[in-house]
Amino acid sequence: MNQELSKELMCILMRSGVEIWMEKEKLDIITNQLEGTKRFINVDGNIINSVDISGIFKVEEMEDNKRRKNGQWKCKEGTWHDRFEKCDCKINIPSYARDWSK
Repeated sequence: MNQELSKELMCILMRSGVEIWMEKEKLDIITNQLEGTKRFINVDGNIINSVDISGIFKVEEMEDNKRRKNGQWKCKEGTWHDRFEKCDCKINIPSYARDWSK
């Protein structure tokens, strides 16, 4: 059996829109630098100004953000829909499993 361990990726999102992806373990070193008083930090050989960092996000958050930018929206059932698409997710649930109070 051939199994690969996958590393958890995180994204450093810059104010300019640049996305810097790295493994969470490596990112811990960066966050330690950010907690200090350093204004410029080294990120994989790139020197960046720490005030230009918008945030550090998980893969799921970046994917959700990209979908919203593309006009999609997420219904209460957790399904993504295209812009102006009507949600009929409740209709596809068997009648005995419906909770109409939501």
